[in-house]
Amino acid sequence: MRGIFILLLVVLTASCGRSDREEIVWNIDNIRELGEHSVTVHGAPKTVEGKEKEYLEFDGRNDGLLVDANPVSGMEEFSIEVDFKPYRGFPENREQRFLHIQDPENENRRILLELRLNDNGEWYGDWFIKSENESLTLIDSTRTHPVNEWYTISMIYSNGNVRGYVNGKEEVSGNFQYLPIGENAKTSIGTRMDQRSWFKGAIREIRFISEAGF
Repeated sequence: MRGIFILLLVVLTASCGRSDREEIVWNIDNIRELGEHSVTVHGAPKTVEGKEKEYLEFDGRNDGLLVDANPVSGMEEFSIEVDFKPYRGFPENREQRFLHIQDPENENRRILLELRLNDNGEWYGDWFIKSENESLTLIDSTRTHPVNEWYTISMIYSNGNVRGYVNGKEEVSGNFQYLPIGENAKTSIGTRMDQRSWFKGAIREIRFISEAGF
């Protein structure tokens, strides 16, 4: 009987833990709305019919979306995952910011997922996070990947540590004490929020999860 009670307690505890998990999924397949949030469109991102699902293409010049939402609002730890395909664009698109969360009126707290291109037709990740107290850039130019293929790039924050992943494999990490970004912040996709460092490629889905994955 005692063994059954302990087993039930473990199952109930695990179930309670899972119930606190929040996952917000944005399908990047249209320019009208994302996650029921209004969207401001820059340029003309194009919807493409993929093998698995539709996605948007960004031209690397003036295509971008500004979503009126902060999907990590209220999260003490988080995982951000982007399914994307970078295209060849060196040297014009050497530096690209394709996901940017920030209050437009306060640049002191922001999160960016970025990439860099080299002249070998390869890209490598760049993860950036900032508060009033500190900033952290995570980049390793030796961890390169071919363009024109689908990848999942992730940023994970938990307990004062930030980690960057590509396809589930950790590439970089560093210490940073995250300070929450206000609920009035917005999310820019395909470009930095001030409309520069444009992304050239495709984005299929973005996930925001209220726990540290992997």
